[in-house]
Amino acid sequence: MLSFILFIHVLSGFLALGFGLLAIISKKGRKTHVLTGRFFFYLMLSVAVTAVIVSLYKLNLFLLLVAGFAFYQNVSGYRSVKNKGMRPNWMDWSATLIGLVTGIVMISTLNSVLIVFGSISLFLVITDFRLYYAVFKGKQLSPLVWLSRHLGMMMGTYIATVTAFVLVNIRDVEPAWIPWLAPTVLGVPLMRYWDWKYTKSKQPKPITQKENH
Repeated sequence: MLSFILFIHVLSGFLALGFGLLAIISKKGRKTHVLTGRFFFYLMLSVAVTAVIVSLYKLNLFLLLVAGFAFYQNVSGYRSVKNKGMRPNWMDWSATLIGLVTGIVMISTLNSVLIVFGSISLFLVITDFRLYYAVFKGKQLSPLVWLSRHLGMMMGTYIATVTAFVLVNIRDVEPAWIPWLAPTVLGVPLMRYWDWKYTKSKQPKPITQKENH
């Protein structure tokens, strides 16, 4: 049974790499992007769930935390498209809670790599809480805040997948933290560029006091 679960885990991760890449390079909002993105979401759910099962069986806290980290971003990124008004339901709260607990435990391990991932997770959770608070207070959100969150969370999920692939296939690299953090170092600037391209550059320019007169 464990061998079968490991097979599903590896196969889902391998397919997620391909479908995730197709979703990234395809034109946003088009049918190809929607379909490949949906496949990526469900494949990453499979990766996370099987990783949890394996980690509990082998008592591997490291794997469990990375699975929680990827699950939080995957679900949150998917929900951003389904819930453009950003009013959270039980699924959103559950994913955010998993991100919170995962981030705290990651940092408490004092492992240098997990501290980085844990800090990212807590930063995202705090951003979520601030967003949910603004919604409950009735504050007007940016029209494209859902898209910014979707891009960030899904790219974060893909970075986690690439990281796992690199760790399995590239070994004996010194210092040892390079394979762990290289996908993040390379992926985050790309994520920020796309966030600017699809959200920030699309925002209407604010009217200055001089223009009002």
